[in-house]
Amino acid sequence: MGEFGDGVEGFVASKTREGTDATSVPGAQPERLHRKLSAFHTLLLTLSCLSPVLSVYGVGSNVMQDTGTGAAALFLIAIGAAVIFGAVYAELGSAYPYAGGDYVGVGSILGPAAGFVCLALWAICIVPIIAYTATLVTTYVGQVAPAAPPNLVTFGSLALATGIALLAVRTSAVVTGIFLAIELLAILALVLAGFWHPAGGYSVMLGNAVVPDANGHWMPVASSAMALGAVNAAFATCGGNQAIAFGEELLDPHRKMGHVILVACLVGAITTALPVIAVVWHARADAAIFGSAAPFSVFISSVAGPTAGVALSAAVVLAIFNALIATLMFASRLLFSFARDGIFPLRINAALAKVHGASGAPRVATLAIGVISASCCLLSQHVLVVFSSGLVVYGLGLVSVAVLVGRVRGLTGGRGFWRSPLFPLVPILGLAVAMAFAIADWADRDAGRPSLLILGGLLLVALAWHHFVLRRRSGGWAPRIERATPAP
Repeated sequence: MGEFGDGVEGFVASKTREGTDATSVPGAQPERLHRKLSAFHTLLLTLSCLSPVLSVYGVGSNVMQDTGTGAAALFLIAIGAAVIFGAVYAELGSAYPYAGGDYVGVGSILGPAAGFVCLALWAICIVPIIAYTATLVTTYVGQVAPAAPPNLVTFGSLALATGIALLAVRTSAVVTGIFLAIELLAILALVLAGFWHPAGGYSVMLGNAVVPDANGHWMPVASSAMALGAVNAAFATCGGNQAIAFGEELLDPHRKMGHVILVACLVGAITTALPVIAVVWHARADAAIFGSAAPFSVFISSVAGPTAGVALSAAVVLAIFNALIATLMFASRLLFSFARDGIFPLRINAALAKVHGASGAPRVATLAIGVISASCCLLSQHVLVVFSSGLVVYGLGLVSVAVLVGRVRGLTGGRGFWRSPLFPLVPILGLAVAMAFAIADWADRDAGRPSLLILGGLLLVALAWHHFVLRRRSGGWAPRIERATPAP
């Protein structure tokens, strides 16, 4: 299949509702993103959003502290959960590769109300995610350069990342690719150092999980800690769905999107799990590593010296900054799609749905995301986490149901589209993973449970808004899609 409008095997434009386009301007043709990304460029952007180093240093550190030597087995198992996650999103993304990401496919299959709930979910969560990432840059810069002014680092990194996100999409992909290469070298250093200096042998991963107590004595890990650690490990390894938002810039998206998501999912999961496994294999004889708030930094300093530890921390800063760039680009495509679908007042829609002629980037949407994210940086990290912790529960749940219904109705998994194997096993397992995340979030009284409750309440408000406002518009509301002719 070709690009939008390229012959009978390409895409045939369809309007969301009779007499109106996506920005609610009668008769007007919405602007289109430039279709110039190869599968490799899209993969670079997606992996940059995933940021394996951030997952290792963030969630990976917490799981090691809580589950000790059990972390190795948990991250090994988590790769399986990541494959399920990736397969579900690959089928939906292959059938609906649009800048709006999940909500376009969910809305097209399950109906406009479900689509708007999914849209609202991303609208609520994406800016806090960006702001949290920007504050993390400051946290890790503080380890490398303690004298750096925190506010200057936070807002300066956000401004610089926004500037890079305004470039042509292929240029931005190349920039993020360079940072990603540095990030993967840091991952490789952790893996090689861990496996080069083994201490515990295979029994570390196959034996009973133990964790050091406050006095450095080894003790068994509680089953409840292992269960929560398993879910957190899965959370750290799951990803790849960000690729969908670049679908309107990807060449031949229906054929390539599913494979991009799966490859990103596998690479992200493996590069997140391997460092944890390697360091646990080394650290079995060193309780201080498990007891540290920064086990990976302590580990690399212990085997290669403090200079190497500082160098790795610098690589972490670059990795987080790279994730900031890619997530800004991802979010700007979502906002562009929101405006194209007529979510905001007419003039705001017209501005946000503009595409810069030379770069092909939705520059107004990108700048808007940057400004709103900067204002959210004034909130505490805890508040930002609360507004994003429940995203996977609701998002994966909706997408799994959409794939179940979509395959039955012939809307996903068709000829020329990627389809998950052993249907309906994969989307059912996706629902099981979403339920496991929900249970873990509910057990977390500090952030997870408030996130589920707050997001759930806001999604009910979104459902009411669709019913009482959007549904009563002339022609109603639905995500705008452009249909593809089935492949020969």
